[in-house]
Amino acid sequence: MAENIMNQLADAGYDYAVAIATQAEIEAGAACGQLSLIVEE
Repeated sequence: MAENIMNQLADAGYDYAVAIATQAEIEAGAACGQLSLIVEE
C-alpha cells in the first residue's frame, strides 16, 4: 500500500509526503491526520 501511495505522489510530481497524526489517532488506529506535501525544485 505504501509503495502505491509513493508511486501516486511521484506521478503527481511530489518529492516527499509526511502524514501528521495525533497520538490519540495513532492509538485508535485511525491515524489519517493531515497530509503535508513538501516540493523541492
